Amino acid sequence: MTPELRIAIIGAGRIADLHALSYGEGSRASIYAVCDADAGIATARAQEWGAERSYTDYRDILADPRVDAVEIILPHHLHEEVATAAAQAGKPVSVQKPMARSVAESRRMVEAAAAAGTDLRVFENFRHYPPFVLAKQMIDAGEIGAPQSQHISVIGGTGDGWKVPGRSWLWRLDEEMCGGGPCIFDHGYHIFSLAKFLLGPIEEVFAWILSSEIAGVEIDRPAIVCWRHSAPRRVGSWETTGSTELLVPSKYYTNDERVQIIGEKGIIWINHCSGQLTSDPPLVLYRDGVTTAYHDIESDWGASFRIGGRDWHDHLLDDRPCEMTPEEGLDVMRFTEAAHIASRENRPVRLDAMD
Repeated sequence: MTPELRIAIIGAGRIADLHALSYGEGSRASIYAVCDADAGIATARAQEWGAERSYTDYRDILADPRVDAVEIILPHHLHEEVATAAAQAGKPVSVQKPMARSVAESRRMVEAAAAAGTDLRVFENFRHYPPFVLAKQMIDAGEIGAPQSQHISVIGGTGDGWKVPGRSWLWRLDEEMCGGGPCIFDHGYHIFSLAKFLLGPIEEVFAWILSSEIAGVEIDRPAIVCWRHSAPRRVGSWETTGSTELLVPSKYYTNDERVQIIGEKGIIWINHCSGQLTSDPPLVLYRDGVTTAYHDIESDWGASFRIGGRDWHDHLLDDRPCEMTPEEGLDVMRFTEAAHIASRENRPVRLDAMD
């Protein structure tokens, strides 16, 4: 298959390894150019991925007429600037989650793309993780009856996962650059997006976001976030903790994410995501007194990047919707920001008040 799209990747850090999975054999797109502020990284990544060009200034990428679209994989404080410039240059954009640092920045990104008549996609890979997708299909098909609640658990542990350069962590600990803390803001965008994906729009949220000191640095955990969906009689909660002596086997981040969805007729458990804490099946369904374990689901977290990337390529080439529209990405940012306001001000926050 000859690739039909020439994509430029702007930002070639650790997570770009997973974005690159959507290219290569069977893909409808190729990595044409790579941009990173570090010239050595840009050159090395271009060689690794077989890209024709490497740049250190994103403006040069946007001026290249052979670039069909760009993936933005940069620190959060750069999302609005680069996405807006790309829109004005007429380049379709996929921006890595979280969309930006705030609702205001995210809204300006949406408005810039609309004004330029260009395409904007927010990439949130959890929505492409096969066990989550299967759970959503089961819910929509009525396998557990009318949904009642969902509970999401995230444990940050330790282990021999990804080796991430220190500079990649430092900016995540700077709220001016990141937009919030690494657990409830950065990783939290995944969770807020997943909650909305599984059971629909959110109406109101409350949260307790505490902090812990690790190696002299304040981390935004433990925390509990709870919410009420717009659909009647649907609620949800998420708790995140840091168990610094808990071994979490993982090829990626040493996190353990689990989800439980309870309906009037049954229950769904999703037992894996970025980590592999236990040998439980990826997904289990209980209904009518019968427990069914689904072992034969692709459950490597990296698959969600491959699937999500190709979803964007198909969207651009076939003019069909992709999983997260700009408006949807903005709505998840409202959810994220509302949770932080709720914790700071010790009150419930409605999402329709975020504008």
